[in-house]
Amino acid sequence: MNQAQAKKPHLYEVDLMRACIILGVICVHVLSSFNVRTPNGSWMDVSSGILMMTFHFTREAFMFITGLVLFYTYYDRPFTATSFWKKRFLLIAIPYIAWTAIYILFQGTFLKGFEWTAPYLLQTFFTSLATAKQYFLYFLLVSMQLYVVFPLMVRWMKRSVRHHRLIFAAAFVVEIGIMIWNQASLQFVNVYQLPAWLRVLVRYRDRDILTYEFWFIAGALFAIYYPRLKAWATSHARLIFWTWAGMWCLLFGIYFFNRDVLHLTGGQIVDTLQPVMVPYSLAVALLLWRAGLEWQARRSRGAMPRASRVIRFFGGVSFGIFLIHPIALRFVELLADQVHVSLPVQYAMLPLWIALTYVSSGVAAYLIGKIPYVGYIVGEKAGPPKFLARKAASSAAG
Repeated sequence: MNQAQAKKPHLYEVDLMRACIILGVICVHVLSSFNVRTPNGSWMDVSSGILMMTFHFTREAFMFITGLVLFYTYYDRPFTATSFWKKRFLLIAIPYIAWTAIYILFQGTFLKGFEWTAPYLLQTFFTSLATAKQYFLYFLLVSMQLYVVFPLMVRWMKRSVRHHRLIFAAAFVVEIGIMIWNQASLQFVNVYQLPAWLRVLVRYRDRDILTYEFWFIAGALFAIYYPRLKAWATSHARLIFWTWAGMWCLLFGIYFFNRDVLHLTGGQIVDTLQPVMVPYSLAVALLLWRAGLEWQARRSRGAMPRASRVIRFFGGVSFGIFLIHPIALRFVELLADQVHVSLPVQYAMLPLWIALTYVSSGVAAYLIGKIPYVGYIVGEKAGPPKFLARKAASSAAG
């Protein structure tokens, strides 16, 4: 393996995408927390619902980036499935196990009737590992499913070069079909009337790799043709922007269609697993990527040094923010409850709570990542302290 194969240029534009996407995740969760307080059908209920749909691209965009980065790193260099699994699973299985336990214990501090018995804790722990039902750990479970099939995906993509456009189109159509099936049927199914094995598949369909097949395939093809797509995006910035604007207008209309025509309620209206979210999320991902390319071009010229440091910081700790923010959000909610103001004023304060959750989660993720060994729970390769590493190196040299 030569040096070019061993290490590729860092995709700084993806840092901006990560920083923006994780901010979108927090926006959705803060808005969702506020929305339960608003009167049904009020202007605050409607506007916060539309905003939630606007930011609901995050799940799909993260899946897209995952496929993109993996294929960018591994597609054109030799690797073995065993070495890949050993490296990737270590970085994601440890956080998955650790945060499953942390979330269970954390809930015990505020949930009424929580059982602090060993049988209950063990049962909850192993059930949570199997279903990723603790907060938002579904992303890690889906990622691990991708890791299992990734070596086969690479071989498939290499053997089907002539059919990549067809594969992309077919994956898109299948994804739309899955979303239609979910919105029209699956979300209304009473899972408790199904056989046990089918109940699990239907209830936890949002953490099944097949639900997001298009995003991993799209990310893979994006990485394979990255230079060509980058050249195209550089000369078509306006088209990318207006495509996103058109998709947002469609999303706006779909919100009212879901509410006033289909008579959906609550989370069903803004559900991320619905057909419109496929083209909309793709348009947002492309817009953020194009913005990242623009930022990278300016950064490389030495412009925006402070903004660049902020973007790189939050992009670098985005995985940790994803894991930590439910706990940060809990404390932010408690703080917001102490501010006794009218509902419209609470609505106006949402940007403050979003920023506080975002920044505190980022700082916490960064600090945890610096702790030897403990840093693994936020995806950082945190080895022994430097003085121990130097001592070990000195002993080996002697």
